[in-house]
Amino acid sequence: MFSMGASVVIAADVGSIEDNSPRNFGDSLSGWWLVLNRWNPFSSVHNIPAIPEIQSRLAYVSSVRTLEEAKVTRGCLYMQMPVQEYGTLQFGKYDEIAKKGYQAAVEILDQWEDEGKLPSLTIDGPNAEKGKAVRKGRSARRNSV
Repeated sequence: MFSMGASVVIAADVGSIEDNSPRNFGDSLSGWWLVLNRWNPFSSVHNIPAIPEIQSRLAYVSSVRTLEEAKVTRGCLYMQMPVQEYGTLQFGKYDEIAKKGYQAAVEILDQWEDEGKLPSLTIDGPNAEKGKAVRKGRSARRNSV
């Protein structure tokens, strides 16, 4: 975004908090042993993650570094949305998630505006007279990653 001329980038993190605690499954893992322990209600064996969970963890691990860089990049305003309790594929709760995210974003943007972190959209800055302010650059447009 900065290479396209943006002076400020607002990043909204809608990811859930992942369980990235290490798991020890020993030196080898037998499929038969796993099946027997899954069917045994008295077994205290750790659950082996399924393929979708493994893929989700891989995606998370690959994006952690990029996320941490974005948080400290000058000109990048980072906000984390309060949607951790929702799963990735909970499409039925779209309206609830959107409402919760919108309310959180408005609160964060108001806070940033009070702190002076948001850029002015006019050449004269926030103190320009109403109706006489000249907009900066081209017309505003939305860029997405």
